[in-house]
Amino acid sequence: MGGRGWLALMGSLLVSTLGGWIEGAWGVTVRVALADATAPLVVGVSLPAQLTNSRGEVLAELPPMQGFLAQPGPQGVRLQGVVSPVLFIEPQAGGLVAVDGRWYSGKVLLTGYNRVMAINYVDLEDYVASVVEAEMGSRFLPEALKAQAVAARTYVLHHRNSRGWFDVFSDTRSQVYRGLSQRSAAALEATHATRGIVMVYGGQFVNAMYSASSGGQTVGVSGIPYLKSLPDFSPYPRYGHGIGMSQWGAQELARQGWTYRQILAYYYPGVSFARLRN
Repeated sequence: MGGRGWLALMGSLLVSTLGGWIEGAWGVTVRVALADATAPLVVGVSLPAQLTNSRGEVLAELPPMQGFLAQPGPQGVRLQGVVSPVLFIEPQAGGLVAVDGRWYSGKVLLTGYNRVMAINYVDLEDYVASVVEAEMGSRFLPEALKAQAVAARTYVLHHRNSRGWFDVFSDTRSQVYRGLSQRSAAALEATHATRGIVMVYGGQFVNAMYSASSGGQTVGVSGIPYLKSLPDFSPYPRYGHGIGMSQWGAQELARQGWTYRQILAYYYPGVSFARLRN
């Protein structure tokens, strides 16, 4: 990446730092697939970092605020003179990792043969704050944002360890996640206010699916009691699969004075609320 690109990325780092991010919560880490490509990825770090393998052995050092190409090959991923099918980028405490122009907290795994998959190992609450911003943003009312935070937290925990290398995608195949970019104070506040709160059914995290709007009626899922077809309060036509919470319906209910728990209890009937153990 050229000097101008890293100058712009440094600017986004300063905005993210001033905006703040969430404290680590209960040591829960989620694994988010950021990229899966046959072309090289541009990576970097905000503070000095180590490249380690699957055994935790240090293979190389990465200096801060420079761009490096993570190149796919038949023997694995090549980065900073090292080739391995498994490379972890682990910055110093408080450091961030950049992947193709976005900053992420935690560490990043690069893996693959003749392709490179980038997976962010990130604290649960940092992840939730980013999803709340990407999925709703500050245009939504506080109780709707809190409902989104609880739904996002519950959704990722339901899918945790459901795949081999990662838990969820960073796009609409799961939930939209953009790391530390463009997070509003409203999204951070909603995450703080609901810290650790999840929905459970039958002792398990629920599959808290949601979409932008259900167009007047949500879509039920056979065999899942908490995903029923219900009247939706969204003023907009269906956008998305229509299952579970309608984000614009949640906004309308928040406008009418509903709390986030009332909103979630409506869209996911029969669920209970719990808090993760400290």
